[in-house]
Amino acid sequence: MPNYHPLPHPHRTQWHHLPTKAIRVPECFVEEIKAYAISLDQSAEKPSTSHPPRWLGIKPSISQLGWAILEGETTEDPQMVDFGLISTNSDDPLPCRLAEIEADLQEIIKDYQPTQIAIEKTFINPEFPSTAKLLQVLGVLNLVAYRHGCLPLMVNPATWKSNLDNPKAEREDIADILEQMFYLNPLKRDAQVDAIAIAYSGWCGLGQHL
Repeated sequence: MPNYHPLPHPHRTQWHHLPTKAIRVPECFVEEIKAYAISLDQSAEKPSTSHPPRWLGIKPSISQLGWAILEGETTEDPQMVDFGLISTNSDDPLPCRLAEIEADLQEIIKDYQPTQIAIEKTFINPEFPSTAKLLQVLGVLNLVAYRHGCLPLMVNPATWKSNLDNPKAEREDIADILEQMFYLNPLKRDAQVDAIAIAYSGWCGLGQHL
């Protein structure tokens, strides 16, 4: 918000009147407190380096999880930051694979600091072992997002596909559209394509919180 009543000169704290040493703080801490207080003032004067909103899109999978980072204000076209896969070995025990997904995703979040997270809301059928594993992957994803301070948006497959083409669009069709939108080299037709489309749907304001 603009400051309609600015001070005539920038306000700087003057350190001429320290607290009464004998009453407020022990003598040995005075210099430490003074140095710390001055450092706070200096930090406040540094310009903000925050980046525009960043969306992390995730295509859940126990074997090849796709992820993508888009950045941009809602008033301009988003920019592609990065995308990739988190792959796990099918020979490893399920807890090991879940731990690997958690660790890799935490590293991605640490590196790119997304401000929002969008995850595909996959249909779960408990009768199939593969979807039971996927349900556990979704639990890990929601936990990592929560620890990062984000309440993820869940986006139905038909929603993110319709946002670019039609509800039954094939991955090949979505990839062709994304290549043109973001000036990408030929994309591998894998979960990365879905993750980019999911991130873009979140940026467009689609999806809903759990």
